[in-house]
Amino acid sequence: MQRMIENLRIGPYAMRYSQFVPRLYNYCRSLGFERDRMMPSRAFCSDESQGYPVILLAQHFGTFPFDHGRVGGKVAVNRHGPYAHHGEDLVIIQASHVGYDADNGRFGVYKRHRTDGGAMGDNCGKLCAVLHWYQEEYRHACEQVLCGSLEGEAVVVIDNQYLDEKRPEGLFLHLDMIVVGEPVKVMSTAKVFRPSMAFTDRFGDEVWKEKPRPIGAQLTADLFSFQRPAASDIEGHDILEVALGPAMPTLVTSKNPALDAARHTTQVEFDRTYRSILRANCYDAKNLLFISGVNIDISPREAFPFPLIKFVPWAAYAHLRDGRSFLLEQKELSETLWAQPQENPDRLSFDESIQRMAGADEIKLPID
Repeated sequence: MQRMIENLRIGPYAMRYSQFVPRLYNYCRSLGFERDRMMPSRAFCSDESQGYPVILLAQHFGTFPFDHGRVGGKVAVNRHGPYAHHGEDLVIIQASHVGYDADNGRFGVYKRHRTDGGAMGDNCGKLCAVLHWYQEEYRHACEQVLCGSLEGEAVVVIDNQYLDEKRPEGLFLHLDMIVVGEPVKVMSTAKVFRPSMAFTDRFGDEVWKEKPRPIGAQLTADLFSFQRPAASDIEGHDILEVALGPAMPTLVTSKNPALDAARHTTQVEFDRTYRSILRANCYDAKNLLFISGVNIDISPREAFPFPLIKFVPWAAYAHLRDGRSFLLEQKELSETLWAQPQENPDRLSFDESIQRMAGADEIKLPID
């Protein structure tokens, strides 16, 4: 699973949003999209840090983007039909997001300047909130599985709760990979087993000569899984937690869990949304480009009103009115975007547009 997540590479492909959006616009124009018929749509999280990308999309595409997103960067695929009614040349941008503290090199946090004290907070808050329960379950298991020696024999001491397979939720050990046979000793709150040969080989000989101690980080992702009843939030079934479920052992053992959660979500969302588009006949007579990636929210420095967000492209799918359709994988998509001009001659001036609107003749409504 970790190798699959890492297929979405970060450093070589990250691009400032101020460079990404005009290049995306120019790429759409190169595909035959017309300025006055283009309607962008964003599937971003609801965090305020995602406002800057929305501003840039409005500036370069000349219209405020349709909202295709749910919290956590999930795509509301049931909005395809309504969205298709809003334009002829359609551009959907999906991005999960993760914070980055440049001063300390930490992913998953973002400075909340407008809170009391301006402390760092989780980012993406939804992704991190989903992770917390699993991280705590993992932390506890790392303390309650012990490896070492008792009475001169190599043993694994396992807390009784991890031997109860009837639990409705929690972390479940893959016991067949850790121990062999029946318990050799029964304790008040745990049982003692002989380690399997493969498990013994994971440690140095000195471990099996010392008093049993917590397994800690040696409880790797292949040694356990999670079980938890599907949760629901105010918006209904929590599809974000369901999507992250298969990757949870990998995420809780990751050095950058929030980053890997965002990468995994982006990969899952591109595949899921791509398949929903193939079945959405509302796009049949339209030009459509769907692009997916990760937004890296770099906490703004003092005097900067917005974060220095970077976009990491993952994949794109195009379905054009002339019958062409194609997929672009990460490397090809990145090269395609970098090949586009960074200047957009059609870019909207917000100051000028707002001034014109403020100075326009007033329109009075007919009903008192």
